Amino acid sequence: MRRVFMVAALTAMFTVSGAMAQNTNNGNGAKVGKQGFLLNVIAFENCPQGEFLDSHRHQIAVKANHQGNATNKSEKTNKIFLRSGEDFWVQDGNACDKGGAQFELPITDANCSNCGDVTSESDPEPTFTEYEVRARMVGQPGGKVTVTSCTEMLVEDENGGDPTLESFCSVGENNVWVGERKVGSGKTQNKWDNVSTELLTVCIDTTGDGSCDQRIGLFDSSGKDYWWNWDTEKRPHVQLVFFPASGAE
Repeated sequence: MRRVFMVAALTAMFTVSGAMAQNTNNGNGAKVGKQGFLLNVIAFENCPQGEFLDSHRHQIAVKANHQGNATNKSEKTNKIFLRSGEDFWVQDGNACDKGGAQFELPITDANCSNCGDVTSESDPEPTFTEYEVRARMVGQPGGKVTVTSCTEMLVEDENGGDPTLESFCSVGENNVWVGERKVGSGKTQNKWDNVSTELLTVCIDTTGDGSCDQRIGLFDSSGKDYWWNWDTEKRPHVQLVFFPASGAE
């Protein structure tokens, strides 16, 4: 039986504003320009000291060689908690400790224009109206990262009992991003991947068969909280660039 999800209202909506970052290249080799926001997510064997609170740094620290439980919200190591805001802002840049990081993005639930029920793998890819994101691996070879988007939702009891708050994470090969810095050299090592689908939506299993049935854009009102779970092998260094989607004002 398909479970019914209750709407958990978000407290506010925000408008998209310009962001600042250095020039770089997107996955198609085009310049992102000044409107792009560059974020470095770097794994450390020894967690850096400091709270990194309320800063405008473009960096988040995660723990090296860490594989956690993505759906366990209380297990906060290598979790980057997300919220909608007026601009890009790393509020807490240390996910390497037990508190998790806090990252604000100028994205609303309208960013994914065609999220919803997923009936088959041949359904169209989600399209974005506000921001997209590219990722690449840099630094020493051998690092690997698995990034999973998650949300927390109220779920109705089919027998009429009280609703319960449950965590759901993306499932399916094309909905979870795996990046690897392979041994070797060459320009292909620094290629940019389009990870908008993996990082800006959560594709969840609602029927228990292990496949994605429903795609939810970040900050959709059906979810209460949103986060990325960042599993690492060795010390991966990931660069993310967020930039206005094609046609965004």
